[in-house]
Amino acid sequence: MKRIFVIAILAISLCVNGQQKGTINGFNMENFPEVSFIYHSNNPEKLNKTNFLYLKEAGYTRDFRFNHINNGVYKTDQHTIILWEDMAHNGYEQFNFTKTALINFFNKVKYSNDESFAIYAFNRRKNNPSALNKVTDGFITDRNVILNNIQNYRHSSERYPEFPHRSDMYTAIRECMEILAPLHGTKSIIVFTAGYPMENSGSDSESQVLKKAQDLHIPVYIIQYAYKSGVAANSEGFAKSTYGTFKSYRTKDDTSMDQAVTTVTSDLVELYPQIRKRYQGNDYKITFVSNARRGEEARMINLSVNGVEIQEQLLPPPMTLGSWIKQNTALFIIILIVIIVLITLLIVFIVQSKKKTAQQQELIIQQQEETKRLEEQRKIDQEKYEAKEAARQLEEERQEREAEEKRLTNLMRTKNLYPRMTCNTGSEKFVYDINKPFIKIGREEDNDLIIDKPTVSRHHAEVIFNGTAFEIINKSQTNKVIVNGCFVDREILKGNDKIGLGEVVITFYV
Repeated sequence: MKRIFVIAILAISLCVNGQQKGTINGFNMENFPEVSFIYHSNNPEKLNKTNFLYLKEAGYTRDFRFNHINNGVYKTDQHTIILWEDMAHNGYEQFNFTKTALINFFNKVKYSNDESFAIYAFNRRKNNPSALNKVTDGFITDRNVILNNIQNYRHSSERYPEFPHRSDMYTAIRECMEILAPLHGTKSIIVFTAGYPMENSGSDSESQVLKKAQDLHIPVYIIQYAYKSGVAANSEGFAKSTYGTFKSYRTKDDTSMDQAVTTVTSDLVELYPQIRKRYQGNDYKITFVSNARRGEEARMINLSVNGVEIQEQLLPPPMTLGSWIKQNTALFIIILIVIIVLITLLIVFIVQSKKKTAQQQELIIQQQEETKRLEEQRKIDQEKYEAKEAARQLEEERQEREAEEKRLTNLMRTKNLYPRMTCNTGSEKFVYDINKPFIKIGREEDNDLIIDKPTVSRHHAEVIFNGTAFEIINKSQTNKVIVNGCFVDREILKGNDKIGLGEVVITFYV
């Protein structure tokens, strides 16, 4: 009874504490009804409580907590495309600014072999299939090759009388995103531009390219070389909307080109190591207490971040035995007591039944033991008889062998056959005379011809007289028998035959 009670207590503990844990549909259910999930933001800037406007469960607002998770920087391949706006409208000041800044940047920046750069120049596509002109031949890691390509690039001399400061910047950015899309790892675009893209029907629109950048998660970093005072507001908004950055250098009145080049080089060298971390964005753990019950259907979770609503589906964990016990403890105890009583009554009934059948089982055991004794006696008698028969048969076989050996020995004497074997073991030579019809050869002492050499098997071969000639028979599974250079299992021997047993050579003479 005590054992049953202990087992029951252990079962209750296992059921209560062994409830389903882990993650269901992206939600951590370990402390249900408190649940949590990870919200990932591509925004490299950390969000705060004011950015998370509300959380709703099945339409009802819930209080929630959020924690920023610092995942560190994952080391991945990094692909950077640099776009170089090549316009001739301001006497090549913008061209020289970009060229000098890029040369200074690649002379100073530190990067590893898993980081590569591609540089393209652009202005207006006009009737060309692409807005891009190669400065480098695709992505390159070698610093010297990149610097050489920048030095050797020759600027465009074409001037545009209408809107001379505008370029097909959005079209060039869109083509760069198509180049980056199939690649893995960190991706980014750095644009050197006056900041004023074309707005006619033949160019890509800002909204289309911005959506593509957000969908592909490719940040665009815009460096504006202002050909006149003021910041290009559209370009600034575009860059920040892709989670890139925007910075304007040199106004016509207060900054020289040399000062602007020095500043942009310093800023770009400082920015570049941050690109991988910015690309990864940030993770936030959102925790709230759900109003759902176990086993219910899924319900929608709506999280508003910066006015954008994100939807997730919360699937409550199933109703397990452990969770049911927690909710219905009193009922479970009653059921458990009833089960224990029934088990106890069943055990008592079984014990009484065993007592009633004990005598019958004892009688059966006695009968079985008597039967076993008689069977063992019968086996002993049978073994004695079989042993006697085996001894008689062995004696008959011995007599037959002796008679056969005697017959063959007389036959050898009649035919005057007394062959001999000359044995050469390498270390000694000796002669063995064959004076009986059966000769055993091997390394063991029970052989007739004993050859104590490691290449000779324990029972290597037999030489027998078959009534007309002598034969050699192979008895070894490993070393075999060689007669006159050939492996044999059984061979008639003739005079001067060479027999090889391992490294021992035997010459047979008749």
